[in-house]
Amino acid sequence: MRPNGPEPSSVYWVRRLAILVVLLTVAVGAWWLVGAVTGGSSTSTPEPAPTASLAGVTDAAASAQPTVASEPVACPDSVIAVEATTDASTYKVGDSPRLTLSITNTGTVACNRDVGPKANELEITSGGYHVWSSDDCNASNKSVVSLLEAGETVASSITWNGRLSQKGCPDGKGAKAKAGRYDVQARNGKVKSDPTPFALSNKG
Repeated sequence: MRPNGPEPSSVYWVRRLAILVVLLTVAVGAWWLVGAVTGGSSTSTPEPAPTASLAGVTDAAASAQPTVASEPVACPDSVIAVEATTDASTYKVGDSPRLTLSITNTGTVACNRDVGPKANELEITSGGYHVWSSDDCNASNKSVVSLLEAGETVASSITWNGRLSQKGCPDGKGAKAKAGRYDVQARNGKVKSDPTPFALSNKG
């Protein structure tokens, strides 16, 4: 117990105390670490697993329902474009110009449209006066409802006999149209095209 050596005994006692303090510190630290590990594992409570909300389940179920395609509706006038064209710009008096009426669905969805003779008309005028109409002598009540896809165009043509006509065709065949400038305009339902000009000439 009594230190022997060249140093004073107090020096040896200080060294022994220092070593003892280090050993105690290590022991206390080890005890605290063991207690923290064992105590933490025994008192911790597992967190409950997240559950889906009722709203989320309802939304998912709703989105899984099959989509029922709706039937095409009638085309509104706002998506219908009508055009009148001729197969030449000038004809000889007595010729039979071929006139074409075109109907286009300018909308973004398919829709139904009456494109038959009941809804269509081609009219020829000159200086604003009526000359001839496809409805004057051959009026028809036949409807032809067709499904027009977005951007689709349907067309029908008729030949003008080059003669004048009035509603109901009271003059029968009618007189021959004279040389001059004319316009043809197409109609589908209430939608009309811009006038398309052409001419009749006495020159061959």
